[in-house]
Amino acid sequence: MNIFSHFKKGLEKTSNFLSASILDSISTKNINQETLEELESILISADISLEVTSSLLKSVHSVKLNDPNEILTVLAREIEVILKPKEKNLLEELSSKPAVLLFIGVNGSGKTTTIGKIAKQIPRRDKILIAACDTFRAAAVDQLKSWAIKNNNDFFQGKLEQDPASVAFAASQKFRDENYDYLFIDTAGRLSNNTNLVNQLIKIKNVIGKTVDESSIMTLLVLDGTNGSNMIKQAEIFGKALNISGIIITKLDGTAKGGALISIANKYEIPITFVGLGEKDDDLEIFNAKKFARSIFNLEEIN
Repeated sequence: MNIFSHFKKGLEKTSNFLSASILDSISTKNINQETLEELESILISADISLEVTSSLLKSVHSVKLNDPNEILTVLAREIEVILKPKEKNLLEELSSKPAVLLFIGVNGSGKTTTIGKIAKQIPRRDKILIAACDTFRAAAVDQLKSWAIKNNNDFFQGKLEQDPASVAFAASQKFRDENYDYLFIDTAGRLSNNTNLVNQLIKIKNVIGKTVDESSIMTLLVLDGTNGSNMIKQAEIFGKALNISGIIITKLDGTAKGGALISIANKYEIPITFVGLGEKDDDLEIFNAKKFARSIFNLEEIN
């Protein structure tokens, strides 16, 4: 399966909802105020924000198209314009080693699995240390360790209920002293509205910065795509507390509300690095604006 086909398959629920609803709504009608209102309702139902929806409707209205497929093409093109500046190929950035990747996000967002999937895409010749800083859940440590073993990565853990920042500090010292290329740090799921827990993340990042060059630290926010517009609030709160280097949106294959990704890209100056399009090890793809935009409207690939 090529990359575009992977996007189309992974975003099938969103595209089935959007393309089918739009085609059904306007296939026998001219573009007028009534059809624009129907189109607005469909876009908002996919968790595309009102601000983005209003902009998209202006584009549709301005070209006065009555061909439903052409309307889908216009929508895809406008969404690509919004998303394109937020593309960030994390694997290319990681070529300038060494680097520390700090993964944050709420419970259940898929941080641990995402760490394993990204580590798998790193060349085998590179030396990776994976650190478990979710010290209050033994199951989380075990899951992360299984990924490290599977990918032939080194693994670092502290004691159960040990201060997560102290584990992160010790791991970063090992990373520095033993000349690893990458350090991946898993953290406990943080409720974005819990100040104490968010402060713990800030503490973890600060202690890492005492051991390694701060410019080598990337903070990656992992968001669960099935949360829809709730992701927007998470991006806002985590973004205020920490300097987010990039967003990873998981589980997009399990939702018809993939439009929330567009809303995040429109509202925040935070790059999108990866999207999760399935449960298999290779179902984490580098984010691509054109592939995403055309896939959610079930359009074919173009160069």
